[in-house]
Amino acid sequence: MDQLRILAMSDIHGKEDIVDEFIRWIKNDEETYDIVVVAGDIGNPQRKGSMCKILSKLALKLGKKVIYVRGNWDIEAACKDEPHKIIDLERSGPYKFGPFTLIGHGRRVKPYTLGDYGIRILITHYPPYSIMDKGKKIDNYHQSLHAGIIEINYLLNHYNPLVHIFGHSHSFGGIDLDLNGIRYINVARLDRTTRDGKPIGNYAIITLTNKGKISIQWKFINGIWKKCNGCGKTVHIPQSWSLCRKCAHKNDLRFSRLDPAMSRIRLEIKDPLSSKIFLRKILQIPIHTLKDQTSYEDFIDEIIVRETKTVLSLNHIKVIELSKDKIIEFYGNKNQEMLVPFSEYLFSCNEEIAGRRLCALMKLLSLDKRVHLFWGLQPLKGLDGNYELKEEYVVLNENIICSNPRIPIMLRSVGFRPIVYSKKAIK
Repeated sequence: MDQLRILAMSDIHGKEDIVDEFIRWIKNDEETYDIVVVAGDIGNPQRKGSMCKILSKLALKLGKKVIYVRGNWDIEAACKDEPHKIIDLERSGPYKFGPFTLIGHGRRVKPYTLGDYGIRILITHYPPYSIMDKGKKIDNYHQSLHAGIIEINYLLNHYNPLVHIFGHSHSFGGIDLDLNGIRYINVARLDRTTRDGKPIGNYAIITLTNKGKISIQWKFINGIWKKCNGCGKTVHIPQSWSLCRKCAHKNDLRFSRLDPAMSRIRLEIKDPLSSKIFLRKILQIPIHTLKDQTSYEDFIDEIIVRETKTVLSLNHIKVIELSKDKIIEFYGNKNQEMLVPFSEYLFSCNEEIAGRRLCALMKLLSLDKRVHLFWGLQPLKGLDGNYELKEEYVVLNENIICSNPRIPIMLRSVGFRPIVYSKKAIK
């Protein structure tokens, strides 16, 4: 087998009418392909059976095997046509197709043991952290500013695939890019429509050769071939558009190469008052899967949050991180007559009005946005499902204390327990 042609899509959200229109469109287009790949968010939790109905319809009407991973909208069990016409990659494991192997991770984040996989194609629903992963905050995993998750970056580091197909981040759907030898292909979303409801969902025809060459043709339901006003190329886009997806987002697709020396980090977490060390660990950072320096810092910060919660969970039944808006809600003095913007709390917090505790936290956040507040909870005796707050932890970079050595004492004086971390790149 010299080549593999994949018809790839994602993010249908249970809209069977869109699928019907897509099938009519793709048949009239007379495009050839070997398999169909759906990268999650196929069904709708409020439309029982919609995921399997859509997968079965694609398999039956297109006459090809349909290979899929689950997304955050997909809650159904196995479909009746599995594993003959429909293949859930998490149930089947890596699926070989000649010299090509499709590896899927929808909910599972533990990597498979590497075998004789040949040319590897990774399929997930979520994007990797920082790669075309912009999304609405309410939809984002862990309420992060990124819709991607760091586990995907580690899967990429493990498999080193030729291609990574994913969805979820609608903002960057219909775009592919090459970064450090991996072609990232965001196929969200098939259920895209115009304001009057006309389907204009995007999909991709991906051609891979056994020599590792890749070609991608982006198409849209009800699209036409026209010249992009940005790059000047003839592209397939909806009739009312003047730019291809890549040109429309060119300012968000700038990447910078990171220093390989930043791939190994020594992390230490400790109590600055007693000098007790809670954690000392070497972190491997998959820097070739990260967009830029800011993304690198955000990536490490998310790891630090996770490691800190793990440490604190040794002493508490539950550990909760408070977001910045919740900090003001819980620690501010309620005043229904005044609307105080966050920036005023941050840069000119008045202790007489807001209180010492909130102003202490705001002072630290003004120095470093990556300061975190955790609550350590314990169960209330005799009251199942009820908890009491036992400790309030403020986690901050040790560099802040180096220039402000009295910060730990200040925090303790207002009832917080300071925890500091240090991180250093090592060879």
